[in-house]
Amino acid sequence: MKKFAFLLGVFLLMSPAVPLLADNHNGEDNPIPENLPVPAIIIEEPPEQIEDVAWTYRFLIPTTVAIATLVILGNIIQYFRQVTRKRYKVIEK
Repeated sequence: MKKFAFLLGVFLLMSPAVPLLADNHNGEDNPIPENLPVPAIIIEEPPEQIEDVAWTYRFLIPTTVAIATLVILGNIIQYFRQVTRKRYKVIEK
């Protein structure tokens, strides 16, 4: 097992992918290599605009979820109040 781990480590160190993993970042935000020509027009992407969600999505959906949760809880409570109460009766002798 140690021999396998050693050979795997040597293989990984000698593989051609190791130079690709090295960080060649020189500290600039947008580095342009010297061997490439400078583009004539630099196109900057506009910043992302945060869309304001519609009021229906913002208010009606949470309200609907809350009402549905209350209805489900109410049904569970009513079930236990009506069905479980009638299940067992005390018989006096």
